[in-house]
Amino acid sequence: MKRLAVISFLLLLVLFCYTQDEPPFTHLVKTSEGMLPMVFHVGNDPGTDGLGVAVGYQLYDRPAIPTDFAGEIFLPDHIVVRDGRDIPMRWIGRGAFQRCAGITEVHLPPTTYCISDLSFQDCTSLRQMVIPDSMRVIYPRAFLGCTALRRIVFTGSTPPKSYNNDTFDDLTYQLATVVVPAQYADVYMDNPLCYRFRYHAETIPVYQGNKVTK
Repeated sequence: MKRLAVISFLLLLVLFCYTQDEPPFTHLVKTSEGMLPMVFHVGNDPGTDGLGVAVGYQLYDRPAIPTDFAGEIFLPDHIVVRDGRDIPMRWIGRGAFQRCAGITEVHLPPTTYCISDLSFQDCTSLRQMVIPDSMRVIYPRAFLGCTALRRIVFTGSTPPKSYNNDTFDDLTYQLATVVVPAQYADVYMDNPLCYRFRYHAETIPVYQGNKVTK
């Protein structure tokens, strides 16, 4: 039994190291300007049911795309990695689009679970974000410095978890329109992620019902 326990431990250790140390890879992603090479990495996110693909480098030391890119990005919901595994795109890594000042919108797939802190920091041309109902957590300062962000659409019945009320830039809290399902508006406005928007509700629409139109 002791030997079996040791073998089991070693197997788990190997699996852990494999999932943590897989090198980042480049995958072509659709954009409004054509196909763009983007860096991803595979990780084992404890918040999901297994492996997931994250946008960006594992060390989060630089953006996943060239900072001079300008236009819209359409992230895939699954990526086939080197060994043939088909893995869902789960989260936006820390600083993945940091200082990419030309991005106007990033279309998140319905598999997205998490937006990490500083993911979109200083994306000064980002105008709109649609948050899919798969989203479970958005970390602090994810949209810090996104001074052009004027429309945020939440599609889920439950607001994503937030750890503070500094997810967005101060200008966003003052000027953006927040769209949520009408029947869940009160739930969203009481959530730390959104409640700073409610102070501007007299002049800015807080929600526009279930149907979202650009």
